Amino acid sequence: MRVHYPFIVESYETDLWRQIHPSALQCRLQELTYRACAASGAGYADLRREGRFWALNRIHIRIEAWPLWGDEVQLSTWLRERTGPLYQRDYVLFRDDTLLVKATSSWTVLYLDGRGICRELVIPEAHMEHKDLMPFCGKVMLPRTLTATPAGSHTAAFSDLDSNAHVNNCIYLRWAMDLMDLDFLSAHRLTDIRTGYYREIHPGERVDFLRAASPDSLTQYIEGRVGGELSFVIQLDFTPAHR
Repeated sequence: MRVHYPFIVESYETDLWRQIHPSALQCRLQELTYRACAASGAGYADLRREGRFWALNRIHIRIEAWPLWGDEVQLSTWLRERTGPLYQRDYVLFRDDTLLVKATSSWTVLYLDGRGICRELVIPEAHMEHKDLMPFCGKVMLPRTLTATPAGSHTAAFSDLDSNAHVNNCIYLRWAMDLMDLDFLSAHRLTDIRTGYYREIHPGERVDFLRAASPDSLTQYIEGRVGGELSFVIQLDFTPAHR
């Protein structure tokens, strides 16, 4: 079952080039996910009553062209399949007939108490499609050929948190983009985002960032660690661009 979400890119969602911020784009994907799950009887309120919630495991976003401030766009999603406890969900974003963005993600249902994985089916098979938009979203890890170096730290604060009392999945991408050099971002276009989530981050926890890059700097990796334990990895792929 496909769910559609038309919206207009607002000024507060955009950057100095009038493009939607990567984290704002992911927020739109998250919002549509909740709407689609609710339409299938497994929305935020449905699961909350049962002491459960949706948690993003990994996401892969591919950008053909960035939506701009004022663009009227159509975002659509469908649940592709379930592999063990992982629900694979795909997305497409169009402006008129032009494909701007496509993405795939994997979600898990967790119990609020203890954060254990819920393995029973929460969305009926009838609500799933079998069209593969992109390859399965695999694990995101720093290649062994690269060495990450310290890139600062951040303490999880009020504006980072969501109703599950942890850092919201969209915030990690905002942190990663804030670590990029503005001169580099001015000369390059972000085309591909892959994020793997490995550990929740809670209020007051200090996140230590580590950064690595491919020899040509076109692929950047950001790790976040809490107490030395890996919390997330983000891979950002760029191409040279003239603005």
